Amino acid sequence: MTPPEPPRRTARLWWAVAAAVVGVLLLGAGAYALSRPGTNSAGFADGPTPGSPIASVPTPATPSANVSPSLSASPSTAPSKSPAAQPAGVPAPAAPGKTWKLTFSEEFSGSDYDHTKLTPCFDWNSGDCTSTFNEGREHYQPSQVTVSGGTAKLTAAPLSPARTDSACQNGRCTYKAGLLSTARPKATSGADYLYAFTYGYVEARIKFPATQGFFTAFWMLPTNRDYEYQTEIDILELLGDDPSTMYMTYHYAGRDQSYTPNTGKHNNGKCAVKDYSKNFVRMGVDWQPDHIAWYIDGKKCGQFTVKAQIAKEPMQLILHMMVDNNWQRRWNVGLTDPTLTRRLEVDYIRVYQQR
Repeated sequence: MTPPEPPRRTARLWWAVAAAVVGVLLLGAGAYALSRPGTNSAGFADGPTPGSPIASVPTPATPSANVSPSLSASPSTAPSKSPAAQPAGVPAPAAPGKTWKLTFSEEFSGSDYDHTKLTPCFDWNSGDCTSTFNEGREHYQPSQVTVSGGTAKLTAAPLSPARTDSACQNGRCTYKAGLLSTARPKATSGADYLYAFTYGYVEARIKFPATQGFFTAFWMLPTNRDYEYQTEIDILELLGDDPSTMYMTYHYAGRDQSYTPNTGKHNNGKCAVKDYSKNFVRMGVDWQPDHIAWYIDGKKCGQFTVKAQIAKEPMQLILHMMVDNNWQRRWNVGLTDPTLTRRLEVDYIRVYQQR
């Protein structure tokens, strides 16, 4: 099948004013939803969208000071690379009579990632990898994913000359960046998805840059070759100017509705609000037939329990860093220095399922 053009991204607003508490805003954390040109399918929904049937977009809090992490940071506190022996490390309880079994693991313990498990492009790759989500600046390139010292490094750096691409901001991709997914390596090859699963506990241990204009995303989409997605699970979306708010969201009902544990900026549900960029952080989600629950460093932040609305179809994994996307620009926390290079570091990606 000849794939469509890389989908243009749209944005959505999901928040409401709490009727009983004046002044408290409920922000739907912006997850990303992919939309195809000429269709009405929901876009890879990011933060609040002007024009949605809600009152107005809140003024974002003053951005925190930028942090300039070292690009040679190593996982000095990395855990033992033996996840199969550590199912007890899964914070979510297994159902009665079942136990957790490791069904997918990339530990990045060699000099390269396992290309039978992960691809550096997204699902509509037809030979030249893929470009940005939500009108950012980046074009994803395999060269921007490297492995050493027990971690994968996904690097975003200026791209010269710029690449002409209608998906990018103003039609020009001025950054090159790294991405890892379990999508098909090439959409036109007839190959299957590298990994897809239905229900399980997913976790990645990452270290992200807290720099304004850079954006970390770890999320899941159905394995749909037509790029029409009815649901989306966002394990983490992180705007680089604010390393304390770890946006976690489930989009459902055609991605026209959403749930998030985050009740506004600087709120992570039942999880702590702090600077998570100082060290590696474990971001996880437990997706089961009757609930979807989010975890930060093993602590449960919140969960969605409307069973009839929970996704039942196989999902793929996506982890990457964006640069200056439209959510950030709307909140006035876009890129201020287009010469910066930043790196997202990944210690592992694991999926456990109950057997």
